[in-house]
Amino acid sequence: MATSILIAKILATVYFSFSLGLIFSSSYYKEKLPKLVDNTSYLLLGGFMAIVFGYLILEFHNHWRSDWTVIITICGWISLVKGIVLFAFPQMFSTNKTPILKAENQKYILVLLIILSVFFGYYGFFAT
Repeated sequence: MATSILIAKILATVYFSFSLGLIFSSSYYKEKLPKLVDNTSYLLLGGFMAIVFGYLILEFHNHWRSDWTVIITICGWISLVKGIVLFAFPQMFSTNKTPILKAENQKYILVLLIILSVFFGYYGFFAT
């Protein structure tokens, strides 16, 4: 359970920080995110990081229990698959990035980030 709490704290901090950035610096992210994903070096770095972090989560936390910790395992699998897709099929991400990065869709990303940060923050910091 200590591993679950540690991973939940890390995920809560990352999601909360990014959601704060989207709230307080939305114009910056609206301008810079499309440029960031157009850079192949950043896509490869993102794929590498997603594979490493996804694998680490699955190596130390591949739990399929019927409680909140299964969400961490699902996040690990999503990260691993995302990294593999970024390496194996980079053109697939390049063609599908436009709908995700539209300014009007960023509010949905923000809501998802806030939900995830509250969920992981509760279990990581308060429900011990």
